[in-house]
Amino acid sequence: MPGEVADAKAWWQWLHEALAYLRSPNVRVVVLDDVRVRVLEPLARAEPKRVRTSVADLDMPGAMEEVARGAAGLDPAGGRYRELLVRLGNAAGRGELNLVTRLGEEAASLAAGEGWPALVVAARWAMGAALLVASKPTEALEHYRKAEGAAVDAEARGEVQGAELRLKSRMAMGAVLVTMQEWAQAAVLYEETAPMARKLVDARLELECWRMASFCRESVHELDKAWEATEQAWSVGLALEPEARSTSTLPYVAEARVRLGQARQGEAAARRLEVEAESLLGNDWRPDTQAAGGQAA
Repeated sequence: MPGEVADAKAWWQWLHEALAYLRSPNVRVVVLDDVRVRVLEPLARAEPKRVRTSVADLDMPGAMEEVARGAAGLDPAGGRYRELLVRLGNAAGRGELNLVTRLGEEAASLAAGEGWPALVVAARWAMGAALLVASKPTEALEHYRKAEGAAVDAEARGEVQGAELRLKSRMAMGAVLVTMQEWAQAAVLYEETAPMARKLVDARLELECWRMASFCRESVHELDKAWEATEQAWSVGLALEPEARSTSTLPYVAEARVRLGQARQGEAAARRLEVEAESLLGNDWRPDTQAAGGQAA
């Protein structure tokens, strides 16, 4: 049997030849196929009498819960926490939000009692994400705020990941506020979060904070404040290494600079900013896809 499949067509042909060779009624060949791709479906159609298809009705969520319950016996507190998070994820997949909240609160309480603030953050993030997907941003925002509080506790305990967890909790809060179109609150949050990213020497997130602050200010037509935030983002981007810059959101910052420059100072300013973008990012600097951004008109 082949160990790897590099060419699906060659794999299909190999199986077809194997079936022709294995004519014994006592021999069965069992192979796996991906239901999303169904590479072997043509073979099944060509040999309806000799090929039988059985769908593997695997209960992976149930299997994960069973594994988590087994781990709880080896490590009561940690195992129980993992079990709760697994069950929370499964409940979120089924849309059972009351169960999500109950399991998440139990996990957060358990982690707090064990002195694990970082795991309190994880439980809050899990609840926040589930609620946001379910179009309940207000409730999600509250969990991200509580996650920030737990991250502050972690930082106060001297846990090295505390500051990073706080930063990421605040970025999540910002995303929720943008979803809610609470532009003023989101702008302030991003502006206040940028120094935290700078302190952690996370230039990508610092750039993103200023970019999103600009977007929020522009969305309520505060063009001068939007420009100031965009210039902060551009400065951060200028300091990035070329490789990091090429995979950053700096092209969106450049686009915002051109847009805001035209709105504030006219066509000549916009053209000058386009030249700056081309000089730093190349002739094809404009982003191919849309990202969060306002309209300066």
